[in-house]
This record gives sequence, C-alpha cells and structure tokens, in this order.
Amino acid sequence: MRTWQRTLLVVAVVLVVSVIVAAVLIFHSAAQEIIAPVKPIDDVVQQVLAARAATTVAADSAPFAADGVVNVLVLGIDSRKEGKEQHCDAIHLFAVNTNDWTVKVTSVPRGTYSYIPPGNYKPTDYYLANACAFAGLDYGIAQIEHILGVKADYVVTAGFSQVLGSLRVLGLPTTSSLQWLRQRQVYAIGDPQRSQNQATFIVDVLRKFGGPDAHVPAALQYLLYSFVNTDVVGTKMDFATARALYEGLVSADIADHPEKITYDMKPYYVTQDLHLDFANADAQVAALVAKLEGRLSPDDLSNRTIADVQDELVAYLRKALDDGDPEFSVVVAAQSWRQVEDDATREELHYAYVEKYAKQLNETDNAAAVQYVADYILEKQTLGLSEWETKGRDLLTTLVVQ
Repeated sequence: MRTWQRTLLVVAVVLVVSVIVAAVLIFHSAAQEIIAPVKPIDDVVQQVLAARAATTVAADSAPFAADGVVNVLVLGIDSRKEGKEQHCDAIHLFAVNTNDWTVKVTSVPRGTYSYIPPGNYKPTDYYLANACAFAGLDYGIAQIEHILGVKADYVVTAGFSQVLGSLRVLGLPTTSSLQWLRQRQVYAIGDPQRSQNQATFIVDVLRKFGGPDAHVPAALQYLLYSFVNTDVVGTKMDFATARALYEGLVSADIADHPEKITYDMKPYYVTQDLHLDFANADAQVAALVAKLEGRLSPDDLSNRTIADVQDELVAYLRKALDDGDPEFSVVVAAQSWRQVEDDATREELHYAYVEKYAKQLNETDNAAAVQYVADYILEKQTLGLSEWETKGRDLLTTLVVQ
C-alpha cells in the first residue's frame, strides 16, 4: 500500500472513530439524565425555598406559598402561524403539596381584565391573553401572579404543536382534544367553562398516567419534557425536578384517589365538571360542535373541515422551507410540523426542518447543531421510528466530521 493510501486510510479511521465517540458521548449524556435516580423531593423543596429566599419581594408583590408547596404555572400559548405575539390562552396554577401529595389547580380565564401599558388600546383589548401578547410574556405572568396571589416557582409553556405532540406520544386523541380544549361558544358562560374544561382535561391526563399500572417510563417522560418550554422568565425546571414531582404523584396513586386534586378559579365563576371521553372523543366533540350549527358567523372557522385545515397547514410548512422564507424560523420555534396528522407527512417535514435548521446552526455553533440533531435522534429512538433515527444519525455524521 502506498504512503498516500495509508495516510487516507488513517484519516478515514480517525474520522469514523471521532463520529462514533461523539455520538456515544451525546447519547451517554442524554441517557444518564434519563436513567438517573429520581431526585429526592426534599431537594426539590429546598431548591424552591432557596429561590424564594433569594428573591426580593416588593410590598405589592404576590406572596409566596407555604413551605412544602411547589407552584407550577402552566400556560397554553397561542401564537398562531405568524408567531408574532404570544397570547396566554390557557392559564392554570398547579400547587403541589409535597407533604401529603395533594394538588390544587387554580385556573384563570384568559378574558380576565388586565391593564396593558401604555394604556392606549381599545377598551375590549384589556384582558390577560392580550397582556402576554402586547406587553410581553414577563408582564403577562406578573399580572397572572397578582390575580392568583401566588408567585410561581416554575413556569411551563406549550403551544398547539407541543400539546398535539405530547398527546400523540401518550396515545391520546389529538385534533379532537384540541377542539375540546378550545371550545367556548357552545357554553352560555363561555370562557370560564373553557378554562375549567382545560383544567379538568389536564388532571384527567395526570390521573390516567398517575398510577403504578399506567406509569410513564423515564424515556417517554424525558421526551414529553423536551416538548415544552420550562425555561421561562428567569426560572428553569430541570428534568430531574419534573420527574421527581411526577414520580411523587404516582407514588401517591392519584389515579385512584381523585380527592387528592381540587379545583379553584380566580375570579370565581360557577362552572360544570365536564370531561372528554378519550375513547369516544371524536363523536363527543362532533356532537358538541353540532350544537353551534347556524349560530355562528359565516366568517367563523369552525365550519371548515379538518382535511381542509390540514391541507393548508402542509402547504404552509412546505412553503416555509423555501430559502429566504421568514416563516422558517417561526415554524422551527413552534415545532409546527407536530400539528400534521398524517404520520408519513409529519415525519418527512420534521426531518426536512431539522436538516435545514441544523445546517444553518452549524455555520455559527457546531456544538448546538450537534445537540439539536442528537435530540432529534433520541426522540425517534424513543418512539421506535428506526428509519428516521437512521437519517438523523447520518445527518449527525456530517456535522461531527468537520
């Protein structure tokens, strides 16, 4: 073998080994986080108390909750396709008492009044959903905490796409669930009943997977955790903390102890305790929507078929992949491909966005690009989608071999 051939062979071996080592390190790091022992709940509480003690509270600030209670503010964000404003369309505080593993869910209807600086909006615009959108998420959260009278220890946000992705992973209805969570016109009381339905739905999901017999495995826990945003307004809930809270609720067997979870609403409204039947969700939602026949404006979008909406969504996602389209970054941030119902189309689009975004990111931050693709591979590996896992690994190889 000639000298130049030996040199090329050595270089090739070194590159291959580098790729393997990098991939092993990436997946080892992710796996270690997933399989690590559950964080002791005392550590979680101490972490919360330390954060509270380090915060300077002004005289008019919302008071902190009692020791042993971890307050998690869950916000459903509606930024639509254009992604310009973040409306807080679902607002729910989960106060988890780690002493007796009870949960109090306090909901705030999105239409609750809120002042919005600089104060020159239309009179009908002054409500919480718009406070988040017009004055920024930080301001909106501060207004929510003022109404609740409690400062959140952690804030978790999720948009349409993340919710749909989470439901799909859990094997729950997707489009029909989202229709149920957004419906308000059919109720005489409107928005407060929708807010109550959202809280009930989240609790029903917790109960469904809150017992030893329906325990969500660690790998899926991590995947669900990765779908939502837990790094909001200066607070970050790490995976160990999220897992500790979930495992604590499972150990308390909340699935068989409904009395451990109670509801409240601020401001208070009289609402009904309604539940979505996961096994018959499509029929239940169809019957609900049928009650609105002829009662809504022709401009209302509720009369559009799901097929029409899906066709429009896919066309939008394909167009946003074009070079120079400003919507590309919006789609990536919102993970909008998760709204696609057809499995093959959704996976095709997901990979196309990951590939393009990773290559863009790699121009300025190789480590971030590598981690982004590694997360994609881990997701497909967890879901058993070997074809797309392989594509991800191939893409990772091109990023590691620089």
